[in-house]
Amino acid sequence: MKSPIRRRALAVLAAAVAIPLLAACSGGGSTGAGAAGSVDGSTITIATISQLKTQFQTYADAYMKEYPKRKVKIQATTDDPTKYSQLLATERISKSLPDVFFNVDFLANTLAADHVSLDLAPGLAAKKDGLSLSEFLPQFVGQYRPATDTKEITGLPVSADSTALVYNKTLFQKAGVTEYPTPSWTWDDYFRVAKEIQDKSGGSVLGTVAPLGDGTNLLVAGPALIASGVKVYDPKTKTTDIGSPAADAVWESMLKFYGSASGAYTTTPNDPSTLFESGSVAMAIASRGSIATYRSALAKDDWDVTEVPTVDGTHVSGGGSYGLSIGATSTNQDAAWAFLGWFYDQDKGMKVAQTADGGGIIPPTKDGLTSGSWQNVSTPANIKVFATTAKDATLLVQLPGTAQSTLGAAVQKAVQEVVLQKMPVKQAFDDAQKTVNDALKTAQY
Repeated sequence: MKSPIRRRALAVLAAAVAIPLLAACSGGGSTGAGAAGSVDGSTITIATISQLKTQFQTYADAYMKEYPKRKVKIQATTDDPTKYSQLLATERISKSLPDVFFNVDFLANTLAADHVSLDLAPGLAAKKDGLSLSEFLPQFVGQYRPATDTKEITGLPVSADSTALVYNKTLFQKAGVTEYPTPSWTWDDYFRVAKEIQDKSGGSVLGTVAPLGDGTNLLVAGPALIASGVKVYDPKTKTTDIGSPAADAVWESMLKFYGSASGAYTTTPNDPSTLFESGSVAMAIASRGSIATYRSALAKDDWDVTEVPTVDGTHVSGGGSYGLSIGATSTNQDAAWAFLGWFYDQDKGMKVAQTADGGGIIPPTKDGLTSGSWQNVSTPANIKVFATTAKDATLLVQLPGTAQSTLGAAVQKAVQEVVLQKMPVKQAFDDAQKTVNDALKTAQY
């Protein structure tokens, strides 16, 4: 979690499905009991997780340099997501919420249900401080629309992080394989070439990072399931069909990688030797946030990136985000809005945020994707593909309450049963589906 934003931000994607979310009462965001306050002469507090403190201080310093009459204090807090949400809920009751705070896709429903986050929809409709909803990528904003009221918006995404297929040409050449990935690749092409690399190299080069990891993370599998017509979670019926025939076909296409086109199954998927940055793995489906790590670790290798292989003609890119929210009880809401207006301006805060020291994010806005300075790098050569994958990304709906962690555990168990115990895919994932559906019967946001 030390280098890429996505890893630093609570390992947002890699661990999201395994983290038990705080069960909360129903209800959405809040118009709050705060007050507008003044802008010039104001002091606002921005709360974030401790591992993003330096990055957020960079933003605060740039803002105060441009507006000397406005002060920003950065408040670093816990990196534990459950403790973080509980802390904010307590501060809301005591009316001591920060004016602006770090939010994240898998906690957004919980924070909204606890009435911690201000509903930004009215302000966005009025284009307050120049912020216009139409400029943001809708699927990323959608992660901050409470499940109980999707008309509300309780946060704005900071970065449009999405997945793509990274590949190491140096390792392809070492294995004697000349077919590089292209945007037209299907999932079968991906498996075929990964297996060829592993076979020809005698196992000294792994074909790819295992798409399912240890089985708990649906960042890769989720979009493929959805492209196949599977409802990982249906909010209307409060059910999942991860054991359906369509889902079984997806699971089978990914389970076959273990041992033949990737490393063998392991419960420790972050074993350094099985990671793309190790220099011994030819391919991986990875988040854009990992690029900085690869750039450093593979400085002597020739590597690039392209779109994720297709399922039924659809590029199955995943994604996620962390965001910024305004405290529902903030007494400086106008000053908080002013900061957000500056931060999301392509020529101001977003310009700072796209630098290496500021975090190297990809702006979650239409202009940011097409003209942002994040594209101005030489490695990888095809870095601009992340503009395409961000626009095409399929973002998963978070299950209510502890059902989210139940989903991760149930899929992991099914993967282990198939790979290690040779249980039929249908049986293993039928059981997983029943486990999750039982949990969903009583789960609440």
